[in-house]
Amino acid sequence: MSGALDESVTLDDVSAIVAQKRVPLAPELAGYLALEIAEQCTKDVSEVDPRQVYVSEEGSVAVVRSRKVSPEGGAEASIRTLLGKLLEAAGSQTPALAAAARRKPGGGVASLIEDLEGALIPVNRAAGRRALARLAREVKRVQMGVGRNASVSNERRASSPAIKIEPGPQRPPTAPVAFEQEESPTTARRDIPPEVMENA
Repeated sequence: MSGALDESVTLDDVSAIVAQKRVPLAPELAGYLALEIAEQCTKDVSEVDPRQVYVSEEGSVAVVRSRKVSPEGGAEASIRTLLGKLLEAAGSQTPALAAAARRKPGGGVASLIEDLEGALIPVNRAAGRRALARLAREVKRVQMGVGRNASVSNERRASSPAIKIEPGPQRPPTAPVAFEQEESPTTARRDIPPEVMENA
């Protein structure tokens, strides 16, 4: 299990890279991610830590449950909060998903699942997992520094200290080459021989 988690990306990683606009995230995909998390927490009363949510390159989602027990509604409230943060990082949202994220907790995780399934109608779990797999692969490529999305953004490049290029050693000035006095310049005018003048 630990080996599979090591090869996955965390929800914390996803949120950070999406917020940097290095990987796009559709609002529906944020909804599917929240749905996958919620379905694993139906009997859990602990808050969901984004650092303990893992998305694999196959599109599966694993939640490592915290031993710290939260007040009633802790799991539901934390997942709604996570959904809101994902939608904010994505930069777009649907009205139904935004309402699900803002709704006051109290109905439990089962109520949250109903909200998410209603917002994602028609629910296509196979397509959702394929999209999650693609998201995990793209996030991992950025982490590994592979692909165009892994390049440093202009803002970060501008804030980085400029590299100073030190001038190299200068050569001592050389004296100009002088022609010998007896050498005739190439453009000097010469006398015309008498034979040439007679023929002309």
